[in-house]
Amino acid sequence: MTPPARRAAIAFTLLVAAGTAAWLLLRPEPPRDEPVEPPAEVAETTPSPVVDTPRPPALPPAPPPAARKPDEVVTSDGLPIMPPGANDPRPDGPVHPHPITPQHQRIYRENHLVGELNGAMDVKDVPGLRRLLEEYRRDYPEDDNMLQDGYAVIADCLEHPGEAARAAAERWAETHRGSTLRRFVNRHCLE
Repeated sequence: MTPPARRAAIAFTLLVAAGTAAWLLLRPEPPRDEPVEPPAEVAETTPSPVVDTPRPPALPPAPPPAARKPDEVVTSDGLPIMPPGANDPRPDGPVHPHPITPQHQRIYRENHLVGELNGAMDVKDVPGLRRLLEEYRRDYPEDDNMLQDGYAVIADCLEHPGEAARAAAERWAETHRGSTLRRFVNRHCLE
């Protein structure tokens, strides 16, 4: 195709596309305020729909005191409380959730502390990151999730960028392939 013929073909295509777009945008829409009546023969034979909303089943009444096991803890409304252990026998019928234990509070505090560490890391607050890391090491020495060394590597990279910090980050990343902190070590130390 010669250049003038090609330009004409492109111009024609653009003109058709612009005309189609204008027609789609400016075409009159059918009025929506008028209800549409079905044909008479359909209206007479179609029954009107009945809406039946299902109701949730009623909770069974609390078991009488004689039916309860002697070791069940019961609230003022007569329902037992779910036992704290996953393998503890569960009472029959509805139960209240188990209470928050000190173990739950400790997990909540650890998650909160990890969130604070992530926030300090995001804003590159090295003194805050080190302070929170010291608190994390003091309160959670077991480090079940193996996060403490990763946060220390990130703090070193932010505070003293260079070959030594990069080499330490590479060693940490190689030995902690499944860590949730690996992407942050990559971002702050290796990229």
